[in-house]
Amino acid sequence: MNNRHWLALAVIVIWLVASTLAMYWFTFSDYGEFDPEQEWLGTPASLQLAQLGIAQSDVTEMHIVHVQQKDCSCNRYVNTHIEVLSAQPQLNEIQQHRITPEQVEQAGFRVPATPMALIFQGQELLYAGPYATGPFCAVDDSLISDVLKGTTRLAGGWLNGLVKSCRCLQ
Repeated sequence: MNNRHWLALAVIVIWLVASTLAMYWFTFSDYGEFDPEQEWLGTPASLQLAQLGIAQSDVTEMHIVHVQQKDCSCNRYVNTHIEVLSAQPQLNEIQQHRITPEQVEQAGFRVPATPMALIFQGQELLYAGPYATGPFCAVDDSLISDVLKGTTRLAGGWLNGLVKSCRCLQ
């Protein structure tokens, strides 16, 4: 092979490697452990719905609070979860709210990353953490659907910070 062929081959290899690295970076840059500093480990789930300024009418009433940063790239995946939840007839009774991470932190609850779901039954926090596992937070990998439907019963509040998901760190 002459020098031109070697040069063309080198350009193609460099382009392939650079393209692969760029795709990997842009696809997985927001993928990782939800609470990488493990601030939630050993912390009780002590947040109350009233601390967020949300009123309730019934102690058995379910609420999901969607906590999102404005410019988080993972919001597009979570919006699919919210649409699916809104379309399920058995979940029509669940009250949905949207607040910012700053509002949650003002209530004294640490937000390691967003988007984050907070699920309450009455005033009691049942679940805090990502909507799903995996880099694309697929609806099929949902962590919250069974909690909302009542098919998964938790012994107490679950601060789910060790799972890997699409998230934007605070």
